[in-house]
Amino acid sequence: MPPLMSLIEQIVREIVRARASRAVSTHELTRDTSLGAEGLGLDSISIAEVLLDCQQRFDVNMIPLLEGEPLTVGRLVAHVERDAVEQETTA
Repeated sequence: MPPLMSLIEQIVREIVRARASRAVSTHELTRDTSLGAEGLGLDSISIAEVLLDCQQRFDVNMIPLLEGEPLTVGRLVAHVERDAVEQETTA
């Protein structure tokens, strides 16, 4: 049985699915799924919209994700979860 997804991961997956230019099955969208050309094929505008949607939904600065490794569902989820933990510990 696969591990349960956090609520944050479920929401991030739905945001990504909403911006995908083609239908994406639940099984196809894993933490390793890249948003760019090597994965879902989202263009830079669609990726920016995903980041903006996540930023608005979770009140998290998503700009740091624009640098470094390719953007994956897992990087999005980890970034949001990490920020949520930081906000709880500083509150």
